[in-house]
Amino acid sequence: MSILLASVGLVAPAATTPVVSVNFQPASSATPSGYVADTGAAYTSARGFGWVRQDNGAPLDLTRNTRDRARAGVDPRLNTLIHLQYGDVGGTNGVATAGAWQYAAAPGTYTVTVSAGDQPPYDSVHVVRAEGVTAIDHFRPAAAAEFATGTVTVPVADGLLTVDAIGGTNTKLNYLQISRVVYDSAAPPAPGGLVARAGDHQVALGWAASTSTDLLGYRVYRDGATVTGPGLVTTAAFTDTTVANGVHTYAVSAVDTSGNESALSAAAGATPAAFAAKVNFADQATAPPAGYLTDYGQAYADRGNGRTYGWVSLNEGTPLSLVGNGRNRGTAANADVRLATLIHTQLPAGSAGVHTPGAWELAVPDGLYTVTAAVGDAGTAVDSVHYLNIEDQNGVAAFAPTSTARHATATRTVTVADGKLTLSPRAGTNTKFTYVDVASVPAAAAIPSVRTTTPADLATGVEPTASVVADLRLPSGGVDPASLSASTVRLTRVPDGAAVDINVITSGGGDVINASPRAPLAERTLYRLEVTSGVRDVAGNAFSPYSMVFSTGSASGGSGPAFTKVASGAVSGQYTSVAKGPDGRLYAATLDGHLYRYPINADGTLGTPTVIDTVRSHATSAGLPGAPNRTIIGLAFDPASTAAAPILWISDNYEFVGAYDVPDWSSKIARLTGPDLGTYTEVVTNLPRSVKDHETNSLAFGPDGALYFTQGANNAMGAPDSAWGNRAEHKLNAAVLRLDPARLPATLPLDVKTSDGGTYDPAAAGAALTLYATGVRNAYDLVWHRNGHLYTPTNGSAAGGNTPASATCPGYSGPVVPAITGNPQAETDYVFDVKPGRYYGHPNPTRCQWVLAGGNPTAAADPFQVDAYPVGTLPDANLDLAGIYDAGLHASADGAIEYRGGVLDGKLLVVRYSDGQDIETFDVAASGALSNRTTGITGFTGFSQPLDLTEDTATGNLYVTELGASRIALLRPVP
Repeated sequence: MSILLASVGLVAPAATTPVVSVNFQPASSATPSGYVADTGAAYTSARGFGWVRQDNGAPLDLTRNTRDRARAGVDPRLNTLIHLQYGDVGGTNGVATAGAWQYAAAPGTYTVTVSAGDQPPYDSVHVVRAEGVTAIDHFRPAAAAEFATGTVTVPVADGLLTVDAIGGTNTKLNYLQISRVVYDSAAPPAPGGLVARAGDHQVALGWAASTSTDLLGYRVYRDGATVTGPGLVTTAAFTDTTVANGVHTYAVSAVDTSGNESALSAAAGATPAAFAAKVNFADQATAPPAGYLTDYGQAYADRGNGRTYGWVSLNEGTPLSLVGNGRNRGTAANADVRLATLIHTQLPAGSAGVHTPGAWELAVPDGLYTVTAAVGDAGTAVDSVHYLNIEDQNGVAAFAPTSTARHATATRTVTVADGKLTLSPRAGTNTKFTYVDVASVPAAAAIPSVRTTTPADLATGVEPTASVVADLRLPSGGVDPASLSASTVRLTRVPDGAAVDINVITSGGGDVINASPRAPLAERTLYRLEVTSGVRDVAGNAFSPYSMVFSTGSASGGSGPAFTKVASGAVSGQYTSVAKGPDGRLYAATLDGHLYRYPINADGTLGTPTVIDTVRSHATSAGLPGAPNRTIIGLAFDPASTAAAPILWISDNYEFVGAYDVPDWSSKIARLTGPDLGTYTEVVTNLPRSVKDHETNSLAFGPDGALYFTQGANNAMGAPDSAWGNRAEHKLNAAVLRLDPARLPATLPLDVKTSDGGTYDPAAAGAALTLYATGVRNAYDLVWHRNGHLYTPTNGSAAGGNTPASATCPGYSGPVVPAITGNPQAETDYVFDVKPGRYYGHPNPTRCQWVLAGGNPTAAADPFQVDAYPVGTLPDANLDLAGIYDAGLHASADGAIEYRGGVLDGKLLVVRYSDGQDIETFDVAASGALSNRTTGITGFTGFSQPLDLTEDTATGNLYVTELGASRIALLRPVP
């Protein structure tokens, strides 16, 4: 956990106490006086320090990476070292896996001094971070300065002080010194309002957030002992999934940055226990089978047998008696009594009984349950179409019995969050329930699962080209992309069980599962999506299985504009962006920093490319971390470009390869000039960067000659969260930025680092880089339309993110809002009609912006409402609600252009990387208003993770990059 100390109001320390001095060395070397030797051994709790893998924290032995140079006249602490990133230099005498060092430290604040360096060859770029705060920043040694030291003061909340080299190249650590910092001796007040909710081997706790200005976190106690070991909980909620079933007592304390601990809260008791129930649905006269309770249609109520269950109206949810709807066909019809009996949930008119449709509910503690239930009729009636829905999942869909198959049984593992397990016959005709078995799943909060899907279970009229996207509960990190396949995530056609060929992917954040048909689905047909336990998260935990059904509608498109999709002839590559140059050639950038320049043939296909590796060469010569690989996204030709002398501006980013450890401040804006664009000029450096794939994205020159570009957010919903490495927003994050070339300094580059030692102020008089619009979470592309408006498709967040609570801020008079932890509601994707100085909904505390999207101003349904906010939460006063348009939930709205010519003239075309994997269009008014969002245009569907597009305005041809297929598709307009 990294906290900016200034943000918690700390003053000068009252006391600083040395804790330990550590020298990194081979075991055979003498240990300097006053130091403890670290010889590269893996971390153990018994020793209290050692090495772990940088990427996942698993213990790692780096003893082969220690060295002693034994030079005369050199401080012995500097003669010894350990390679943290030996793999960067391709050697064979060390461990190639990057490591981080950890030290067991009680929660509090610590000053850490580190030294890095070595003798020649000077092939390192040293970066050393303590708790994510940079102490040594890209130090390049030379004969005159072989070593560098740095000191930072950092809070530690998790019980482990972590030192890493993320962002460096072949970093070598010599020694470090740790001291404990105490600011005061006053303990914070005890937390209040502790509430405990028990489940099976788990207890969910919640309490009132502390108002302490220097809070570090909370310590949770169970039966007098700490639950989380030496670490703290950093939010006012915690679910204990290691508790044994039985009677327990919980309490919580608050801990400040000096390590002072409050008194304990008032205690709260909890009795976690397994839950099981078996219920047989029958007529009133039939005794239930052994081990079963009976239900003959009573309204939902306490049954007096230790369980509360019964029937409610299917549509209103109010208690409903279905007494009289029970039947017993006799064991001659079916020897299993459970199947011989039933209750009509949708009794047809003309039959004796209650004709109001009903659903069945059982009171259970919130948690995860395995449910087995059956529908059908042992009698002769075959006039039903049975549906059995269990909570938000489907168990049985469109089961029509025959004389030989009278029943259907399903088992589902479902999450209950409202205290009631619900069985529903919705979408069925004369559905008949026979029995249900319910059993709790232990420690459910630790199991990853599907939260909801788009389309939802039982959705109808779904576009045949649409994807199914699942929002996820992720207690231990994102979904592992390697576990996603057509065998672990299945899409089948319900009538015949035929498997559908699908492409299964996740987002860059690993927070959704997307199943996209490779060809349009059949119209007006029922399909089932299943997520199996073969899907795992990055920690290796199996997902809880999930199943839902939906039916398609009619395909859109048909008459109107149409394009023919053909192979472009491009070579295979991980293409990110495409643009046509002033020389009439197509330029395509890649995830790893190549730039392909293609001649365009008369038929629109692409000829043999010239491969331009200027960016990769610069990364190597500059010693950039991860070199030679970089990611180019933005491509914008300078207005001064000519056919003979193109000038290309690019965004140049550290390449994200799946490890959530991308260094902050690692993005750049550069200019490529000269023959074959072989000259690289750094223009802007130290742009912020998330741990994953939110980076410095696309570029576009505006009508004023300035360069506009999009800067992604560092997290999901404005406050740090574990899925995004707990990285906070900086002043330039989540924004459209404007660079005025006329204001650039004479000596480049322009360093725009705004914190962590940087001092750049985008609001300063004469600043070359300024904030044009804010709250733009992760906009991939931006388009200056001929109507003078700037449009930018923007990715909203998946569910599970955190939002900040408003705080005192100079000049802020907007609404007071509470924080949201683990927001269960996903954001839609957007297209913004961007106006200067306006806010577009992604919070950023460094800019005094606190409210996510549209807030929750009224009890009615409000535009872009956030349900977790209390009713009455106003949006930010600067929110440009009129300029916000819905691009579709989970669309991953990315590349965009204004189409010029033909029947699409003036329309905005937006690529959807995720849901649909297609191109959608918007009508654009002269006023700037967008309308008539359209999908399903012939030729605009069936892509494999499309990311960007561009038009050859001379022909109307479109070029679309498909990341999932490593190709560029050519779309020709049909005359």
